[in-house]
Amino acid sequence: MEQRDKTLIIVAVVICVIISCLSPFIASGDPDGLEKSAEDSGVPEDVATEVFASPFPDYSYEPLESIGEVGVLILGALLTLVCGFAVGEIVKRRS
Repeated sequence: MEQRDKTLIIVAVVICVIISCLSPFIASGDPDGLEKSAEDSGVPEDVATEVFASPFPDYSYEPLESIGEVGVLILGALLTLVCGFAVGEIVKRRS
């Protein structure tokens, strides 16, 4: 991996962490999109048709309140970056 690529990855991780730290405090509390449509249709939140339960519902970790939200967002961003890197490595090795 070239130095330029390593720098880009580090910058991407830093940007993800900054956005993850700020988003719980600047995000709207009003539901939108699919959640709003479900509320308007009268679909209950605890529908029993879930395939599996989310480990962090509503992007939060209740015991830690706001800090838990930040931690879950950072964890999600890092997991997404790791998965993207893994897919890139697999594609690179196949070709």
